[in-house]
Amino acid sequence: MKKIIYLSASIVAMSFTACTKENDFVKDTLEKALPVIEVSSLGLQQQTGPFTTASAIQVTFGGAITNAKPGTFDYAWYDGNTLADSVHFPTWTEKATAATANQSITTDLLPTSYANTQAFTGNLVIKLASLTGGGKSYTLKVYARTGGDKPTMATVSVSKLITVN
Repeated sequence: MKKIIYLSASIVAMSFTACTKENDFVKDTLEKALPVIEVSSLGLQQQTGPFTTASAIQVTFGGAITNAKPGTFDYAWYDGNTLADSVHFPTWTEKATAATANQSITTDLLPTSYANTQAFTGNLVIKLASLTGGGKSYTLKVYARTGGDKPTMATVSVSKLITVN
């Protein structure tokens, strides 16, 4: 009887170990398949245009970062294929200062059910004073980078996001 109990206990212990190892393999494989950084959304926060050069807008963005820390963040306005304005932020959360042309960025990192992966949501407050009016439409492109020795970059853009009168 003792042999049957020990044998049963051994089988149960081995099956739990096998499930854990299989789960670790799946988790590691999935983690390797995820992009290091991805920006998946970009848009205006409850605002409609057209805008003026005196306007300040709030742009929201979101995405995910895996096995990395946030690095730098940039945005650029394009008039067609021509760069109209850009701002560089040394981190993903910066107050409006002269170094950032009085623009600001805030970002929150949120836990996910994926190992070593965080979702992020952020806001840019952008003043449109450096853009030209006259009914021009502008495309916004953001560049999110990871930190560390080998930064990775993700970009997303929205064509003709705003019109400036």
